[in-house]
Amino acid sequence: MTAILVKTSSARVPGGLLRKIFPLLFAICYATILASLPIDVFKDRANYLIYAQLSEDILARYEARGLLTVLANEPLWLYINIGLNQIVNPDMVLRVIIFVSAFIVSFLLVRKNPYHMLWMVAFLLMPQVLKNHITHLRQGLALSVFLLGYYAGNKWVRICLMFAACFIHTTFLFIAALGLGIWGLSRLRLPSNLQVALFVLSFTLLGIALTTFAELGFTLITIADSLGARQGAAEFETAIDTSGFGFIFWAMILLFFILAGKDFLSEQLFPSAILIFYLLLYFLTPVSARIFESGLFIVLTAGLALPTGYRYAFIGSMAFYTLLQYAMRLNEPWLGWGIYL
Repeated sequence: MTAILVKTSSARVPGGLLRKIFPLLFAICYATILASLPIDVFKDRANYLIYAQLSEDILARYEARGLLTVLANEPLWLYINIGLNQIVNPDMVLRVIIFVSAFIVSFLLVRKNPYHMLWMVAFLLMPQVLKNHITHLRQGLALSVFLLGYYAGNKWVRICLMFAACFIHTTFLFIAALGLGIWGLSRLRLPSNLQVALFVLSFTLLGIALTTFAELGFTLITIADSLGARQGAAEFETAIDTSGFGFIFWAMILLFFILAGKDFLSEQLFPSAILIFYLLLYFLTPVSARIFESGLFIVLTAGLALPTGYRYAFIGSMAFYTLLQYAMRLNEPWLGWGIYL
């Protein structure tokens, strides 16, 4: 399973004690600030409070419809809410979830990427990341579990935790499946040229299949509805963002990966797969962005491993993208995450 790990710089980082302490101090501050924000001013918080109070009833309703329905409706998320509700009040359930997930995500990403600590801190302040600990709490918790597995030293711990994340937020099922596919490809031990060629062929066929299914009306929403999943029309019946800006931007990032050469691409097949999968789904389903956000940090980490010139272009592009996102949110309550009172 080491084939799915993003390879970053192994250069020695100066700083000694500060380098060792900074990830912990930053993670504590980052998680504390996010967990201390008001409960009732953000979007979706009322929905999360319902989970905090009534997950036992929700789970019982799914159980009455069968095991498949239970598994399709993120049962681990429900069990976590049930357990926490036995200990603390509903407001505190949300605060505990926010703190734990924000702490794990920030600590692991900064600690495991010592050569790029400051860039990791900057990435943790991106709107696409902060929303996991403000409005998309379930996805943030799943991300923390996924990263615990991703960086685990033991293969079986890695597999168990990465797939456990799928039962907190189903988008991680796609990320885990991509990772499994890349791991299978690496087991073939092909030369890098053949490995990249097989990779390209696989995603070409996947693109054809997805387009065909979409034309036939066989979408992710259809699958979710057939399984009785909550993530069906009730959650995903939103307009697909066809502005094209996101597609162009992330296609440019993928181009950086390709221009970096076949050796880089063969080392970074997992983040490349996440990018390609997102671009294939971009105009087909509104779920594409949520799936991509679940694997975003794998892509960001790979970007920092680019050769120097492309790495600077990547960092500059991400800085522009982040500032643009914030600029578009300036006139909205709580930078777009709040509700209009």
